[in-house]
Amino acid sequence: MMLKIENLSKAYGDTNAVTDLYLDIPSGEVFGLLGPNGAGKTTTLKMIPGLVVPDRGRIEVNSIDSSEDPEGLRAQIAYIPDEPTIYPRLSGREFLRFTGRMRDIPPDELERRIAFHEELFDMSEWLDSRAEGYSHGMIQRVVLSVAFIARPALYVIDEPLVGLDPATAETFNRMARAAAASGAAIILSTHTLPVARAFCDRLGIIHEGRLIEVFRTDQIGGEDLQDIFFKLTGTGPSDVADFFSCTGSGS
Repeated sequence: MMLKIENLSKAYGDTNAVTDLYLDIPSGEVFGLLGPNGAGKTTTLKMIPGLVVPDRGRIEVNSIDSSEDPEGLRAQIAYIPDEPTIYPRLSGREFLRFTGRMRDIPPDELERRIAFHEELFDMSEWLDSRAEGYSHGMIQRVVLSVAFIARPALYVIDEPLVGLDPATAETFNRMARAAAASGAAIILSTHTLPVARAFCDRLGIIHEGRLIEVFRTDQIGGEDLQDIFFKLTGTGPSDVADFFSCTGSGS
């Protein structure tokens, strides 16, 4: 297994963010983590590269145990947060070079990969300007490039499509699929159910810190993923009062 999680738990004070989570993800798989706000998705993803320290449990990536070799484990991972940031005083290109050197990518190969992603994500017009003037979508494209340039064994991605235009989102989908086809594994969280169903091989539903269901997307059949999600989590949209048909003295 590329990612193996056993008995993973994390509490913040009296609140159990993640409780007794077990999960195996093989090479070549795209796994989607779904859940309501506050279900434990982001905490789970942050514990994998060690950004959040679990209270107990075991994490293994590409046969490297986090407790035995945390630095070696992190070298296997590219993590993309839901609110990506880059150094504002650097240009996007400088940031890509900086992170590539941190990964010990040879200079010539690094420049080749940067040039590929510059064209792939249509960044030529602004990649050499300071990041302090970037929009959220521009930052997201640079951060996605950082991850793909690293070519890690495992991609850990929190809400990857936030802030991306449709063309860039589809480019990300294709690159992620190509990464999985090359042998990498991907775990991501998303609130976009149609994207989760179309893009992921398997989905896990997490609710109140517990992974309550895991299933293959090709097993959903004619069922609506939204209905499955509402049923498993006990959530659903509120009834909406017929506000606009109401009359009153203020109308």
